[in-house]
Amino acid sequence: MTPSLLPRLFFFIPFLLAAAAGSLPSRNPDLLPLLAFKLSLSSPASAVHVLSSWDPAVDPCSSWHGVYCRRGRVARLVLEGSDLDGPIHHLARLPHLGFLSLSNNSFSFPLHQLDLSLSPWQAHLKILHLSHNRFSGPFPTAFLSLRRLRRLDLAGNLISGFIPPEIGVFLRHLLTLRLEENNLSGNIPASVGFIPELTVLNVSHNRLAGEIPGKLSYFPPSSFVANPGLCGVPLPHKCPNDLAASSADPRPPPSTQGRKMWKWTVVIAAAAAAITASIAATVVALFRFRKWARRKGETTTKVDGEDQEEKEEDERGSLGRMEWFDEGRCTAFALEDLMRGSAEMLGRGAVGSTYRVVMEGGGGGGGGGEETVAVVVKRVRRKTTKEKKGIKEEERLLKEMGRWRHTNVVSLRAYHYSSSGEELLLVYDFLPNGSLSNLLHGNRGPGRIPLEWTSRLKLALGAAKGLAYLHSASNSMLSHQHLTSSNILIDDDGNACVSDFALLELLSPLPSPSSFNSTSSHTAATEATRRAGSDVYSFGIILLEMLTGRPAVGEEDLAKWVQTVVRQEWTSEVFDIELMRGKAAEDEMFALLQVALLCVAQEAKDRPRMGVVHKMIEDIRDRGNRRSGGSISPSLNDHSYDDGSSPCLSEDTPTITSCSR
Repeated sequence: MTPSLLPRLFFFIPFLLAAAAGSLPSRNPDLLPLLAFKLSLSSPASAVHVLSSWDPAVDPCSSWHGVYCRRGRVARLVLEGSDLDGPIHHLARLPHLGFLSLSNNSFSFPLHQLDLSLSPWQAHLKILHLSHNRFSGPFPTAFLSLRRLRRLDLAGNLISGFIPPEIGVFLRHLLTLRLEENNLSGNIPASVGFIPELTVLNVSHNRLAGEIPGKLSYFPPSSFVANPGLCGVPLPHKCPNDLAASSADPRPPPSTQGRKMWKWTVVIAAAAAAITASIAATVVALFRFRKWARRKGETTTKVDGEDQEEKEEDERGSLGRMEWFDEGRCTAFALEDLMRGSAEMLGRGAVGSTYRVVMEGGGGGGGGGEETVAVVVKRVRRKTTKEKKGIKEEERLLKEMGRWRHTNVVSLRAYHYSSSGEELLLVYDFLPNGSLSNLLHGNRGPGRIPLEWTSRLKLALGAAKGLAYLHSASNSMLSHQHLTSSNILIDDDGNACVSDFALLELLSPLPSPSSFNSTSSHTAATEATRRAGSDVYSFGIILLEMLTGRPAVGEEDLAKWVQTVVRQEWTSEVFDIELMRGKAAEDEMFALLQVALLCVAQEAKDRPRMGVVHKMIEDIRDRGNRRSGGSISPSLNDHSYDDGSSPCLSEDTPTITSCSR
């Protein structure tokens, strides 16, 4: 078929479909635009085969690939990575479409020719992902009429020309604007800086020039790199005075070869810097850890045969001695073994430094075995040396923590005080699969494997179980105080494990033994509510991270943003795009969102206990497994849970039997 006949064919397609509509069993009004789109595709047969389920005799909302409906109308259309090509204007006739993703295809339609003047997209479309295709031509000004648009992704295309200066005026509700890897030129419009809720911006790898608007300086440099003509914060090179005063005459773009050389120079320099920094950090960490361990080990070699020394050791507890829990189940290593092991610094936190230590051979300092064991060692610096009595009470807490064993809790295996009592060494199981934060936010580029819904729900349930168990084991008199997705670790079986529980308690006044063992008094009950309520709020933030895919840079900001979006009845806009590609779990996602909002209630007394949160998430999972189709709306009033006790008390909680995972 000659190219000149294609426009005529596209003209007759709607009439042919309308003539046949009377004989089609499906009366869904969205059927005709979808079929017109399919018939207009010029893709290879293998690509069109992806749409083989688009049967005119079947309602699109029943089983059509990539079609997701709400109340019987098409609300989302997701056709990604299928090598599709052809015009897309037929889709602009879908009146209830709010989410369209055609990323990673071969569409080459000139977007600037798209006429949306009468399209219902203006009232409904909120998410538009057209990245990594071959769309060409100037920036499509028709998109400026999509006033409700929240996310616009045109990355990885062939769009050229200027970014419309008025883009920030018309698209004021944008959360995401991705224009990287195109051929855009000119300046970055100042109006972009006035989009109030813009949280993701990327215009890198274009031909833009001039000064970056000041209101965009808080975005990372990666949002602007590979635009040789750009200057100003946050890029390292400042603008010349004449350019800073006026950037109306941008420099001409360099040649293609020059751009490639510039990109490779940046990549090589960044890689070299990262490798050098990594090696230096590892060497410094190893040196510091061994120096510290050797200094502490010297205190254990002194002879303590005199009665007076034994008396002093009894008074100060375990100063200078390594105390192990579960020695029958986990190999007990001496301090010398830790000193000889290879150490790698994992990071620094509020309480001190964290190392991964790999030890060779058996325990007791013999080193005669072949087994290697990896543990996590936390070096806690105590700002002031506590009184002997305080250290002994602190040891009671450590020994209590050493008895806590649960599938969803990282086990404390040993502790060691320096002889002065100013530093504390804590030994935990090492979990090699990283943290929940890494799973959610690490490498969100094109090659990323998404964390699908069932995995997120399993991790949420596991973390809730672990935290509920810890609150129960301590009668809610202890709390995490710094719970984030970074200290929810993942074990070999894919279970979420709470780490660092009560670690900050070691740096703050400890509860008395009587308050630790009883919550009968009004004061103790109030304190328990405050402590546990703080953890529940932090857990709610973690749930919001899992649902939105957004990192909790500021906990309050994330909670307020979600609450604002929900109040504006744009609830579906809060969910991570990686979750919106599946419709089967939509009810479960809304249900978990309600749980998260309960957890981040403003008043601690209005937040559910972790035992209740655990049961609600478990209920969501069970109802999702049954696929009853009913509405899932968890509420504290819908459950008969005992709010006074944790459900973890009645659970079979298997003990971790080996330090090596």
